[in-house]
Amino acid sequence: MPELMIDAHVHLHPGDDPRDRLMQAHGRMMAAAGKDCLPVFMLAEQQGCDAFGMLKASARSTAEPESLWLETGSADILVLAGRQVVSAERLEILALATAAGFADGAPAEQLVAAMGAADALTILPWGVGKWAGARGRLVDRLLAGDPEGRLLLGDNGGRPAFWPERRFRHRTVLRGSDPLPLRGDARRIGTFGTILHGGLSADRPGRDLRALIRSAGRQARHYGAPAGPLHFLGNQLRLRMAS
Repeated sequence: MPELMIDAHVHLHPGDDPRDRLMQAHGRMMAAAGKDCLPVFMLAEQQGCDAFGMLKASARSTAEPESLWLETGSADILVLAGRQVVSAERLEILALATAAGFADGAPAEQLVAAMGAADALTILPWGVGKWAGARGRLVDRLLAGDPEGRLLLGDNGGRPAFWPERRFRHRTVLRGSDPLPLRGDARRIGTFGTILHGGLSADRPGRDLRALIRSAGRQARHYGAPAGPLHFLGNQLRLRMAS
């Protein structure tokens, strides 16, 4: 069975060349793997962004609208469409491995239901302070209302090692880089993610990956290290200065 290395939270911010960014990230991912593997990049695009559409001109299409293959000459890279949506309660929710669109501003429960109806991988991603207070209680209600475990959690490379998260012990976790819109932070794409074993078809890799992730449960491994305290604090300061 091939090893899949998956960055499950990729932002390609405006102004970037999406193909160049993913080619560079592919090199970092291969260096982390130390061996042959299938690289997978799952986009989580914000409103107004369409890097996936930009990639289509230089990619090999599949039989499904949510996936494409980038050819590097030595290997193929799988890229999957997806969206990052902000609910009425200001909770971020990811719909991954889907070409469906979802608008910001709807209640979280409605968004989760709509993403499930579209067969998207629905992820609640960790963020600094975003699972605390009223939003933290909302996360717990959403998880409690999903006894089948189809609602997944997302970890990212920006979470520092000194910041534990209790919810990760009880639910399937997908990991990804989640680069911030800061100069140089795109270099983290491909450096933090999830490892799975399984085969994907050439024509419907998105369908196959969704099934593989849903069946993996908590057996999925991860690669890469979380942010160091200085990197974390520096990024938080830069974000506040830019806002």
